Amino acid sequence: MIRFLVLLATTFTAAQASDQNWPVSLGDKHSSQYSTLDQITTENVKELEVAWTYDAGERPTGSRLQMECNPLIIDGVLYGTDALLIAFALDAKTGRELWRFDPYEYRMKESDGPVNRSGANRGLTYWSKGNDQRILYVSENYLYAIDAKTVRLVPSFGDNGRTDLKKGLGRDIDTLSYTSTSPGIIFDDLYIMGSRVSPTYPSAPGHIRAFNVVTGVQAWRFNTIPHPGEFGYETWPSDAYKTAGGANLWTGLSLDEERGLVYCPTGSPTFDYYGGDRIGANLFANTLICLNARTGERVWHYQIVHHDLLDYDLPAPPNLLTVKRDGKEIPAVAQLTKHGYLFVFNRVTGEPLFPIEEIPVPRSEVPGEVDWPTQPKPVKPEPYVREQMTADLITDISPESHAEIAVKYASLKPHAPWNPPSEKTDTIVLPGMWGGAEWGGGATDPNGILYFNSNETPALLTLIDVGTGASVGENLYNQNCVNCHGANLTGGTAFGQIVPTLVGIGTRLSKSEIEQKIIHGSAAMPPFRHLPGKDVYQLVKYLRNPEESDDASSPSERSDYDYPIPYAHTGNSMWLDSKGYPAIKPPWGTLNAVDLNTGEYLWKTTFGEYPELLEQGLPPTGRNSWGGPIATAGGLLFIAANLDGYIRGYDMKSGEEIWRHKLPVAGFATPSTYMVEGKQFLVIACGGGRGTPTANVYVTFALP
Repeated sequence: MIRFLVLLATTFTAAQASDQNWPVSLGDKHSSQYSTLDQITTENVKELEVAWTYDAGERPTGSRLQMECNPLIIDGVLYGTDALLIAFALDAKTGRELWRFDPYEYRMKESDGPVNRSGANRGLTYWSKGNDQRILYVSENYLYAIDAKTVRLVPSFGDNGRTDLKKGLGRDIDTLSYTSTSPGIIFDDLYIMGSRVSPTYPSAPGHIRAFNVVTGVQAWRFNTIPHPGEFGYETWPSDAYKTAGGANLWTGLSLDEERGLVYCPTGSPTFDYYGGDRIGANLFANTLICLNARTGERVWHYQIVHHDLLDYDLPAPPNLLTVKRDGKEIPAVAQLTKHGYLFVFNRVTGEPLFPIEEIPVPRSEVPGEVDWPTQPKPVKPEPYVREQMTADLITDISPESHAEIAVKYASLKPHAPWNPPSEKTDTIVLPGMWGGAEWGGGATDPNGILYFNSNETPALLTLIDVGTGASVGENLYNQNCVNCHGANLTGGTAFGQIVPTLVGIGTRLSKSEIEQKIIHGSAAMPPFRHLPGKDVYQLVKYLRNPEESDDASSPSERSDYDYPIPYAHTGNSMWLDSKGYPAIKPPWGTLNAVDLNTGEYLWKTTFGEYPELLEQGLPPTGRNSWGGPIATAGGLLFIAANLDGYIRGYDMKSGEEIWRHKLPVAGFATPSTYMVEGKQFLVIACGGGRGTPTANVYVTFALP
């Protein structure tokens, strides 16, 4: 339901100073995650108290939607999204709701089936010119333009207020999954954006695009899977541009507005763990790309992973900052990675500011694979995670956990950095596919210091032959479902989220209900509209009774879609002991500060804790986190993000934790800070999930 109350934004007659706002996702177009506000300091932070909370209301039971929004605050109005991906505006001083906008109202009117509120939203984009004030964000495959004053769609934008993002990509992707979870960025009257696409086949291409913010018309497109005649075309098979997917910008962008340069970090190509169908280096996947923001033309690029086989996407927007060398100031761009390397470049020329070596890496033994023999590694800074899982790093939190993991470790191929996946045995991946660094990224300060959180849980990964199932339905499951739900339908963890079991699903859902979830998606699960009806029939049959074989009366022959590669994988599963703790010695999560002027770390501390382990007398172990920090001129680093459910304040100079507050549920989002009427506020979206309790709440703090 669209709700509209008196919009206080119209009563603000004078714009406040820009540093009192949080006008762009992550603070500014440099993705600095930094505020010049200094009312809250290291001396008074312990006095922080809850100023107001906003409960956005219903959240479906068991929903796996993630609240990841970094809200905007502009002239006393807070703009955000809730757990149902509904946009809203609040009075930033009191938390009073001003309006709500639900794009699913429009989708439900035109849909011939259930509408899936899928995925996550990490923020909105604000644009204004004169009295024209717009909020832009993506829901499903549509880019919406909302009039921030009337809360109506802008009729002159696209098709009556929205643009279909499945159009204009150079090929038909109508039945494929396509959306965007991270906000775009504004340059002049252009809205520049990336996308989230399926990491398994079939998958849409992840081209980077700009749309006219006034009309909604596509202004330019940069092909991340190059077309004939384009730079990088020879790094793919000749026809890859017709069918290959991925190489998408899913994390968000950073913009040097003065120079008109936009910085775009891309993800891995589809399929994440096998590349026999995409032989070559695969530009512009896993690449930091600098584009002319006005035209979309490439200025420079650096490929950080060649021919990715480990899902090592570039996970966060790059940070734009200034560093000093030999008394000179250098405009720099820093890119965090999942695999623990930090790359720093001159953001104008693309020249590395610390040497980068191409190191030899282990080779694949999988039939058909042609992997890349080397990978880039910067000489400085040092990796912020451990690179190799050796026997001396097996968990030591208890004799039982150590013995359990040691038995499994002895059965595995010895781990080495960059070990490629195998079809013969589990491959240890360290760090796992969720980082290292992740989408929360890092915060910078004016002194060239980068602050960021990092995970350090290993994963186990095995390739499986998708054509060796006992039935057509099992083969379809292996092709489409096993990557998240696992080889035995048991669920587990995938991409850091809890995936439900499908064992016994036939006793919980009817055939029709399972079919609808496959076709239309459910929570974080994307729709599988590309599957023809015969395939859906066979998949439902397998899910209801995995032991049943094909019979002559069932439509068992495969129809319109053939899986293009021979392998899937057993799932993005964290390697945990039977009690749910990581297989490696702590720390399992850290908070880091690195001086990018010198490449040296200033401090590193564990981040997060397990209360039950503390009660046993163990020191803090750290814990997985999703969401990032913000830094302030008051000398404070604020971050929630952790599975333990706290928001914390750290002294930026020392890394000492000096404040914490238990949230209603975990806040897997990056906070924002702002000032209204002389008072500084700190706000965090609290949605929980990832195996913890869920809610639909924003919590805001201020000094008494």
